[in-house]
Amino acid sequence: MKRVVDKKGPASNFKGVALIVVLAGITVLAAFSSEFTYRSRVDIKVASNVERQVQAYFHARSAAEIARLIISSQKMVDQAVAAFMGRGRAPQLWMFAGKFAEIFASSSLNFLGMDVMNLRGAEGLGVQVGGFDLKVESEDRRIGINAAGSDAALFGRLYPLFAGEVDPDSRRTEMDRKAADLVLNIMDWIDADDNRSDIDSMGNFIQAGGAGENIDYSKYGYRARNAKMDTVEELRLVEGMTDELFCKFGDELTVYQTDKVNINEASTQLIKALVCDSIIGDRTLACGYGLDYSDAPVDRALALMDLCRDIKRALFMPPFSNEADFIGFWTRLPDPLNQFIVVDQNKLRPMVGTRTKVLRITARGWAGASGHQITAVIDQGSENFLYWKESGFDAGGMKDLGIETQVAQEIP
Repeated sequence: MKRVVDKKGPASNFKGVALIVVLAGITVLAAFSSEFTYRSRVDIKVASNVERQVQAYFHARSAAEIARLIISSQKMVDQAVAAFMGRGRAPQLWMFAGKFAEIFASSSLNFLGMDVMNLRGAEGLGVQVGGFDLKVESEDRRIGINAAGSDAALFGRLYPLFAGEVDPDSRRTEMDRKAADLVLNIMDWIDADDNRSDIDSMGNFIQAGGAGENIDYSKYGYRARNAKMDTVEELRLVEGMTDELFCKFGDELTVYQTDKVNINEASTQLIKALVCDSIIGDRTLACGYGLDYSDAPVDRALALMDLCRDIKRALFMPPFSNEADFIGFWTRLPDPLNQFIVVDQNKLRPMVGTRTKVLRITARGWAGASGHQITAVIDQGSENFLYWKESGFDAGGMKDLGIETQVAQEIP
């Protein structure tokens, strides 16, 4: 009798299990492969972003170093001008810093919207990817609230800015008492003592009696600093300084040891304050204080002055060569402006100048969408950095100045 074997027995069942194991393995491997591919793409993207960030950082550092090189060259230029010309002032090189950075970044020079120089191929010029730019501003266009000197000098700088703003009706009188109190509070905040300052009817600074300068701050739970301010924002802690006043005049002030107000760079708002404080005659008619119109004679003169400044800046020329040139502008006004505006030259001259002691540098570098910005403040005399801050920004909208991009654009 023959034995019948079932070919679909246990052996065939093992084949089904193997198939399931193989399919499960493939599924696991596919998942691992997908995860590996995803992580690889992420790593490549991260590496590319890090590379762009490093490029943007060194682009920004390059711009900052160009600024420092130009500033350090000023003394050499001053000495050369003094040796060969004997008199006259050398040009302020910091005014050309942006153009120097443009040449190093793009290997070209643009002037008044036209490309006047192409230096591509020159060694040391141009970047491969991305770009950088540089902006240098005069910090002396602001009033130094920590400036060394007498109380009278500091009061004389700050009072014209706030006069008529704390109490608008007071401009019709000889002194805006509320504005004077605000300036005195600023002076008390930074002086070393706890005595309250005051000013008498003769303009002399005296020590007021009473509880001292901290009586106004006890309700806030802090005391006067009795030291120089670290930031302009610290002014908001001073008694009498409102948000409206700070927003309007905060940009006109600085904590750095600046010299005279650089009228080539100062805002028209600050220049108006200084000029109106020096007006001989009716300041109400000359400056429009307390009147319901904004087209006062001083405003018209400032509009003419600002137009001339814009034209000369576009040509990289200083609007005023010296303070005498600035004061002469106000003595040569046409009719009828000269009938309303007569300035006290002896009062205005010590307040203004045309040179810069402290500079603010903004150096930006970018590569792809990665941007890096360096903001620094440097003293021209010592060439020391007084402030340094680094931050990132989105450079997605910045123009790529890289040589690779320029070549690609030229290839049809």
